[in-house]
Amino acid sequence: MCLQTSVKLCSLGYSSTNYKDALKYGFYELQIIRDWYREVTSDVGMHVDLITYWIRIAALIITPIAPHFADHIWSSPAILNQPQSIQLALWPTPDKPVDRGLLESAEYMRGTVKSIRDAEAGLVKMHMKTKSKKGGANNDTMFDPKKEKAVRIYVATVFPEWQDVCVSIIQEAYVKAEDRIDDAKVKKLLVKKGLIKDKRAMPFIQTFKVLSQFMKNHHQ
Repeated sequence: MCLQTSVKLCSLGYSSTNYKDALKYGFYELQIIRDWYREVTSDVGMHVDLITYWIRIAALIITPIAPHFADHIWSSPAILNQPQSIQLALWPTPDKPVDRGLLESAEYMRGTVKSIRDAEAGLVKMHMKTKSKKGGANNDTMFDPKKEKAVRIYVATVFPEWQDVCVSIIQEAYVKAEDRIDDAKVKKLLVKKGLIKDKRAMPFIQTFKVLSQFMKNHHQ
């Protein structure tokens, strides 16, 4: 989720008196966005203008729930140092449309980072398990979590053929009038295309559906 989407959903929560959603998107989701940005910029550091903008937005949209705290952030000389009360400020309105392509790329990268870290955690457990056993494998040849690590990412310009077929199946099984994908038709088409026994096909289709639903819910 991006900052613009979080602000939009928070606003919808307030306007519909759904304060649970307003708090979720106006505070907790905003913290997740900041944490992710801090994590991906750990090597160069966060940009001061961007993090100041984030603080400003965070203070504005939490004002209805925590007005005194928000006003402190807004007026404090050590933070935003605004001359007037936050009660006189306008609700933040994004001045640019959401770049869906950029957000989809970020979501993909987030998933890739998680996969790498999960693999790393598995290797650490294996390392500790082997280390604790007498007569185990030579630890010098195993993964060392203390050493510096690097990842090389290759970006393909086209899908593999089997993925292209899966995408065409999803398109063919899409029911526009109901805005959904007909799962029964997906299975029939997988059989027809000879992919029903391919263990990669169904997980790819499910991931494709989940990402499409996520983008539809949060980035329109």
